[in-house]
Amino acid sequence: MKNVMVRAWEIAKAAVKRFGGNVRDFFAQALAMAWAEVKAPKCAKVELAADTRKFRTWIAAITGTHPIYKLDRKFLNQDTTDEYGDKIFYLNDGAYEFNNGKRRGFFFIRKGQWVDATQAEIATTFT
Repeated sequence: MKNVMVRAWEIAKAAVKRFGGNVRDFFAQALAMAWAEVKAPKCAKVELAADTRKFRTWIAAITGTHPIYKLDRKFLNQDTTDEYGDKIFYLNDGAYEFNNGKRRGFFFIRKGQWVDATQAEIATTFT
């Protein structure tokens, strides 16, 4: 609660600097913006190298178990690219698999942070 109020005051003071006026004029909207920041889902920015002729880079969300392939996957499209052509993904909390050139593995996104995992750890979350 304290962090929300502090952030609301920061937003209101920034609005006064930008638009002029009184902090009280902007505080109601600043409070709504601060609460929206707190309630927004935490996502992580994941950057993978650009595709090469030999290797494709990708991220797949693990959606459950599969009777033949052990894990069911949904391949994700990149959200954007940087100036070097690297792929950027914004991921919400969940389980994922990635292939980045020669390196392939599994990970969780928990509270906006990357946590390495094994295939067995991923599988146990869906059983």
